[in-house]
Amino acid sequence: MDFYISSMVSLPVLKNLIMTAIIISFLATFLNQLGLLQITFGASNGTVWNIGDIIGLVFAVIAIRLVLRVPEKHA
Repeated sequence: MDFYISSMVSLPVLKNLIMTAIIISFLATFLNQLGLLQITFGASNGTVWNIGDIIGLVFAVIAIRLVLRVPEKHA
């Protein structure tokens, strides 16, 4: 069974959720580019976890899923 968020919230609230997800995505990606959201993991191999890219990707997917829930206008 699919979960329809558009039937549970009003259209303005849904649009605000979409804009919030997009802003968080861009902000996380920007902070990652500045190096603020990068975590070095392991002392020997120097693996860097780009937390900003992960957060940006997750919220971009959330925004796309929310956009797909917006009902179409019928004339």
